[in-house]
Amino acid sequence: MNTELVLLVLSAVILVSYSFDIFSSRTKVPSVLLLLVCGLGLKAASLWSGWEIPYISYVLAPLGTVGLILIVLEAGLDLNLTRHTLPVMRSALVSAVSSLLLCMSAIALFYWGLFGVSFRSALVNALPFAIVSSAIAIPGSRLLGRERSEFVTYESSFSDILGILLFNLLVFRDHFGFFTFVSFGAEILSTLVLSVLFSLALALLIAKISHPVKHLPVFAILLLVYAAAKAVHFSPLILVLVFGLFLNNITLVVRGNMRKYFELGKLQDEIRQFRSVIYEGTFVIKTFFFVLLGYSADLPRLLSGEALAVFLPVLLIAYASRALPLRLMLPAADAAALTYVAPRGLITILLFMGIPPQMRIVLLPGSVLLWVVLGTSLVMAWGVMKHAVPGGAAFLHPLPSTLPQK
Repeated sequence: MNTELVLLVLSAVILVSYSFDIFSSRTKVPSVLLLLVCGLGLKAASLWSGWEIPYISYVLAPLGTVGLILIVLEAGLDLNLTRHTLPVMRSALVSAVSSLLLCMSAIALFYWGLFGVSFRSALVNALPFAIVSSAIAIPGSRLLGRERSEFVTYESSFSDILGILLFNLLVFRDHFGFFTFVSFGAEILSTLVLSVLFSLALALLIAKISHPVKHLPVFAILLLVYAAAKAVHFSPLILVLVFGLFLNNITLVVRGNMRKYFELGKLQDEIRQFRSVIYEGTFVIKTFFFVLLGYSADLPRLLSGEALAVFLPVLLIAYASRALPLRLMLPAADAAALTYVAPRGLITILLFMGIPPQMRIVLLPGSVLLWVVLGTSLVMAWGVMKHAVPGGAAFLHPLPSTLPQK
């Protein structure tokens, strides 16, 4: 393949993705779904022509991890913390925990009965399919209005973070007892404290760097700390979300004598530029990840009866376990709209790919993964079209949230 052809393909994919974003804002169809279909189309063309994209398996996981970091960071940079958001955060956390545990337990029971594996292996294989993907939920929910989108942003971010914490607990702990859960809680608390301190240090770095290139080094430090925390089985997504929230709400944190070290006016200008860099980086990484994910699908196995026999019960469990907590916490109209916003995506793929070989269910068809991502994206698209608010994505001002009031 020559250089000109590579440049032609890369630029064409970005422009097609940009047109998908515009099309999505007008038709309510998630752009991620269109990117997956585009990837499937490329795969079909590849099978017909005999031409292949090399090294997909090596590129997909790192690309997905960077995409996940960018999307969670972007979500934090979009959220304003006020006393009005505390009820939203509390309801989102309760919904994320209850939906995750209900869905994971029900799918694990299904796997346990169907495949005859140990219940721990069933839980590990069920967990990726129980997590709401912030990578798809956050962009898609913006058409539902600010209050509902705010709820989904917190809920899906909490779901990603809790999913990784539970995955580490199930995979890397040999024994479970009282002290296991005490150390689990201590891990979360220590991660929160370190995240606040790290966010303060990075904000100070942004304020003090005078070199023209300043945002990329800051993001590189964030990636470095993420990788180091992941290597010791912490949940670095907490750090990413806290850092985004910290930057977007810097005036709530920097007070009194701290103002001597921060020039808030200059820092806020730098944060606006940093936000713009993150938005564009997220767009590019998300584009190539989902196109390559669609391309990596095994089309003959995707249409097998075994995959559909597992996919359909998993899909039903995912929405049944989500509907109950939402209906107990939210007004009927909000619960009905948000029930459909339960896509599986980046974090599902990354955790499923990270299951150790000795815990993986061999009889579980790999194509179920793509079916679940496509199926939940289609359900979300239908739900968003049904419940979209006119001008819902035009968030011009931070509005007080009233969503959790039953």
